[in-house]
Formats: sequence, C-alpha cells, structure tokens
Amino acid sequence: MEAEELEAVLARGFEVLREAQDGQALPLPSDSRGSDRDGLVEIVLDGHGILKDVTFSDEVGDLSPSELESALLEAQQDAIRASGRGRVQDLPDIGSSEVDEQARRLFGMEGE
Repeated sequence: MEAEELEAVLARGFEVLREAQDGQALPLPSDSRGSDRDGLVEIVLDGHGILKDVTFSDEVGDLSPSELESALLEAQQDAIRASGRGRVQDLPDIGSSEVDEQARRLFGMEGE
C-alpha cells in the first residue's frame, strides 16, 4: 500500500470515529451482581467494575475476619464473571507503532 492510500484509509477511519463520537453516546455498561457461595455477602459493581453496593446477611456476624474477607472476594469475583467483561490485566498490550505515530502526527493528534 502506498503512502497516499494509507493516508486516505487512516483519514476515513478517523472521520468515522469522529462521526460516531459526535453522533451518539455509547450505552453505559450495566451493573452486575455477585455473591459468595453461602449467600452471606452480595456485591453490586457498576458498569465500570467499581463497587457500588454491598449487602450482608444477618449471619455474617458469625464469620471470622478472614472468612469475611474470603466471602467478599468471592462475591466480587462472581460479580466480575457476571458482567461478562474481561479484567483489564487480561487485555494484551499492543504498544505503539511507527504507523500509529505518523497517523497521529498527520492528523494533529500528537500526544493523545
């Protein structure tokens, strides 16, 4: 592919992205719920995976601190699984390429 063709492809790609950003807002991801296997702790994560709510059953007072910690972590992991989204550290690092840098320079997007 020649440089002019690459510039045209990249220009069209950025144009489509800008139209998508301007045209409509992306839907917000929905909340997800999870609980430990004994149902003592229920956790709600917002669509970005941030803790939104925790509900404890009446029996939670019988747990030791380490058992409570385990129940909380188990509920959190269940909520993450329920969200259907991968964890950030599971995503590959694709780095930056010379083409990417040139395209950003071409479109005045250096440093973004």
